[in-house]
Amino acid sequence: MEFLGYLLLCLAMIAALVTIPFGLPGVGLILLAVGIYSVITRFSSAVGLNLFLLFCGLTVVAETADNWLMALGAQKFGASRTAIWLSFLGGLLGTLLFGPLLALVMGLLGPFVGAFLGSFLIVFLYEYRKRGHPREALRAGWGTVLGKTAGIVLKMAIGMGMVLTVMLKIIF
Repeated sequence: MEFLGYLLLCLAMIAALVTIPFGLPGVGLILLAVGIYSVITRFSSAVGLNLFLLFCGLTVVAETADNWLMALGAQKFGASRTAIWLSFLGGLLGTLLFGPLLALVMGLLGPFVGAFLGSFLIVFLYEYRKRGHPREALRAGWGTVLGKTAGIVLKMAIGMGMVLTVMLKIIF
């Protein structure tokens, strides 16, 4: 029975990890799987309370990383504060408006690419309207894309670290 629990936990964590590049809260889902497993085993098996609390902190960092790194990237490349705030709205609108259309062509990557496209476009359009310089507007939009990419990479790294830690705790 213990093996089945480990197997289900590992499968749930890997499935959650796969969702991260698509803009879904994969690290939160990993934490949920680990939390359910930990409660069932009363924190006495592979995941103790201290490790679970560490995972809670890492989840907060990971699930917010794409937003604050997107803001930092946009700021570093010259976007105004208003454009940075608009980039969050652009990501959401891009997912909702462009995502379904892009999904027809790109499959599951459509909403993910839509979020990037929405963030880029809203920053570009705002900065172009404000400054009138297409090169500066492109630079600010590009900073948004780079920051969002860095956030997703960080989220994947944290998620993979959590999964590997639990798997190693199970094995050893």
